[in-house]
Amino acid sequence: MMFCQYFYLGPMTDKFQKGDNDNTLFITSACTNRCIMCCQPPTDVDDSDRLLERNLRLIETANTDTDYVCITGGEPTLIEEKLFLYIQAIRKRMPDATIHLLTNGRRFADNDYTIHFAKMADSHFVLGIPLHSDNPIDHERIAGAKGSFFETMKGLHNLGILGYEIELRVIIMKDNYKRLPQIAEYITLNLPFVSQVSFMGLEVTGCADRNYHRVWVEPIEFDPYLTDAIRYLECCNFSAKVFNIPHCLLSVILWPYACRSISTWKKTNLLQCKNCSQLMNCCGVFCTSKKYSSFIHAI
Repeated sequence: MMFCQYFYLGPMTDKFQKGDNDNTLFITSACTNRCIMCCQPPTDVDDSDRLLERNLRLIETANTDTDYVCITGGEPTLIEEKLFLYIQAIRKRMPDATIHLLTNGRRFADNDYTIHFAKMADSHFVLGIPLHSDNPIDHERIAGAKGSFFETMKGLHNLGILGYEIELRVIIMKDNYKRLPQIAEYITLNLPFVSQVSFMGLEVTGCADRNYHRVWVEPIEFDPYLTDAIRYLECCNFSAKVFNIPHCLLSVILWPYACRSISTWKKTNLLQCKNCSQLMNCCGVFCTSKKYSSFIHAI
């Protein structure tokens, strides 16, 4: 199964379809982190009731054989019992769908909450959780939240003990790209239960745009570190993928790992991509990004 990244920045799909990786529910704009590269900066507005009403109507119109639904925010666990209303509604309408929950994982450091979650969330569940660094100081500087590293790690272990499928997300930026091999080693030693490690390119909007010179690093600079990290993970029998980075910005050795990860409503191709031989395999770029790499070119 391909895991994908979604954030709400405007109109999303108004219809769920079988086999579509755009079946996404944005359920809150609130978050406990303040990530320096967040493309959907959190707000203090409680929009969970309005979004619940809208999203439940969407769920009710879905085909019963829909096989994938993504739940995202903000931080979905902040809406408390409303999250479980979503899960119940999806299960009732789409009993066989895999639910992909994007979360910072911190709430799962609470043992009682994790046990309660386990009662509501069955085996058709994947959790996408970010790890910004193997170093607590670096992780917390990027996440903008003191204590977030240890809470995320404890949350990951609580979920791992319960056997949940976990996709670990490493968003590549200036603060962590040189430590990608060390992050990979840390994952193999401390998080052996994760199902997949996804290395992700930036969507340059929101905080990533405001902090551009602080977070942006050209793929040509991080490519060797990313290559070493993926090779290490593979040697340790971990699944690794690359999201949101066009083929022309990656060395050929990384092409087999690069996914068409950008959802259809957010994907575009630049003029220079028109005659590219890899156009059908490439993820393209985010139409929401304010800036693009100057190295993008046709292959």
